[in-house]
Amino acid sequence: MKSAISALLFFAIAFQTFQAELSAQDYRIYTKVSHQQGSSSGQTPKVVARTLTICHAGKIYDYMVGVEELVVYDPHHQRFTVISSPYHMACTVEFSELRQHLKVARSQAKEYLKALGESQLPNAYKKAELVAFQLDPHFKMEFSPEKNLLSCTSPQMSYLVKTVRAPSPEMADAFRQYTDWAAQLNFVLHGKSSMPAPRIQLNKYLVEHQLLPVEVTLTLADSENTKLVAEHIIDWKLSKDDRFKITNWKHELRDGNLKFVSFHEYRKKLLAR
Repeated sequence: MKSAISALLFFAIAFQTFQAELSAQDYRIYTKVSHQQGSSSGQTPKVVARTLTICHAGKIYDYMVGVEELVVYDPHHQRFTVISSPYHMACTVEFSELRQHLKVARSQAKEYLKALGESQLPNAYKKAELVAFQLDPHFKMEFSPEKNLLSCTSPQMSYLVKTVRAPSPEMADAFRQYTDWAAQLNFVLHGKSSMPAPRIQLNKYLVEHQLLPVEVTLTLADSENTKLVAEHIIDWKLSKDDRFKITNWKHELRDGNLKFVSFHEYRKKLLAR
């Protein structure tokens, strides 16, 4: 389920109508991800993740509530800074370093796929199909303009996306770039996250049609029949509390109490917890 959550986090946003200038660079997104076990619709979905994402002055601050992990996206310097408050630890990872990690991960995935092909385990074939799909995803895309509904289906995973027209092509492209890089970071940083290729393919379709997601339902053909719904609310104005959070995060980065480690060491510590 963790991999499915990561496939949704940093992806969908649900819009409310505001009369603020759409050209403003500052905005905030509150994200809630709910899990519905199996095919049962009678159970109350369980909230499994919440994040607060704030865009300000060309950077994006993404804070995972409960986990107390902050990711700072800095496209100007082409890097992420990741902070774990509970461990008083942080690291910086360049986009170029992420690309190298992804190259290695793809090679390892191909080796794993080969091993699954030689395995006699009863679920090996199903696992192999999912791995192969994530390496080279192909969705059947169907869009209903009347309902603003995008359906992306495959035997391995499916997305059902409620959409709205992006305020501008520039915003659609900026959002696509951020979510592409976030998907890649999640995969490298969190050992059980999904590969980024399916997510990136979906992002490409959205930006080409100048669409933004309103609500996203992800269904996986796994042993748990995982179904996740991402709901996000965007506000085009930052509150005083949002600005206070940014000030505190900047202070945390500068106050000397954080131990900066290598990306490798940070990942090792994170995966061990």
